[in-house]
Amino acid sequence: MKKKAVLLAAMLLGMGVMSAGLPTADAAVEVAPNDANLQYFGRWDQSNANEYQCAQGAVYIKANFTGTSIKVKMRDPNDKWRVSIDGSPFRKFKPRGQATVLAENLKPGTHKMLLVRSTEGYMGVTQLKGFELDDGAKLLAPDARKGRTLEFVGDSITAGAKNDGELKGENYNDIEDTDQAYGPKVSRLLDADYSIVAKSGEGVVHNWADDWPTNQVHTSDRYVWTMYSDKKAGEHAMWDAKQFPVDATIIAMGTNDFSKPAKHTPTKEEFVAGYVKLIQTIRQVNPGKTIICTEPVPNWVGKRGRNWVKAAVDQVQAEGMKDVYFIALNDPQPLLEESDYAHDSTHPLQTGHDEIAAFLKDKIAAIMGWK
Repeated sequence: MKKKAVLLAAMLLGMGVMSAGLPTADAAVEVAPNDANLQYFGRWDQSNANEYQCAQGAVYIKANFTGTSIKVKMRDPNDKWRVSIDGSPFRKFKPRGQATVLAENLKPGTHKMLLVRSTEGYMGVTQLKGFELDDGAKLLAPDARKGRTLEFVGDSITAGAKNDGELKGENYNDIEDTDQAYGPKVSRLLDADYSIVAKSGEGVVHNWADDWPTNQVHTSDRYVWTMYSDKKAGEHAMWDAKQFPVDATIIAMGTNDFSKPAKHTPTKEEFVAGYVKLIQTIRQVNPGKTIICTEPVPNWVGKRGRNWVKAAVDQVQAEGMKDVYFIALNDPQPLLEESDYAHDSTHPLQTGHDEIAAFLKDKIAAIMGWK
């Protein structure tokens, strides 16, 4: 039909007939990644104005726009993303590289987009080349940021592993929704923006399937990098905290150090030294900012994990580091029930993440002086 209309237009023009009213293809409005009206949250590599990249879980983008549709030009062969328009329930999709429809057939007017990466950093790199709007549509000035920002550093629990469905075969990455883990949940309860730096299987000094002596990347190694990597060698873009300043970092580490497949259970000295190094690394990246350390979530880690995390906090406090705090989760009783886990006593379901967020809310607020 479109081809016939074009041929007809050419004929009429050749005959000197006006072509107004004939159907023509609308030109999409291209929006570059560096458009000032786009808001980015979490760790993004913005060094290339034509292609922003990320490789951390739960990064997100907000935009206000006019028109009846919006598309994203994003390449990400492995990761899942979710989109919400005007507060609608999230829809999960997998970017294909070409312009992917986020919404269409909207009512004419002003709309809000929230675009969230659901899967953690090791799944791959997202390449964002921009957005497409209707002919004549545009981005509008963004809403004001919340004025509070929290960062969460952890393992698969912080990444939201197994919180979005039942594990069946190879669908581990399909049932992870980092935005619905306890970190983003408690941030929303506290009216704060957030950033997530979490990796499944990662430990303080001993990863889930680590050899000993360890030769793998641990959190204190990669925390300083903008993008996830499992390689210590090579060039890494270094994270500049000024790009997304945080008010506090919450650390929830230690579960994998004591997990059953571990070939070596760390001694107290090894664990505390590694945890102290992690605290020091985070403070170096975020000078003067609050650090809150929680005991590992699963109750089976036991008193050892709780006491050793607290020992690391006690040590840095004794050495003069200020604004470092410890929060126990399973003392005097376990925070979560077995029904709150995904049949493994380790990874919380949505109910479990809700419980953790509710438990942390007032404690974080008290430490931060937030009303």
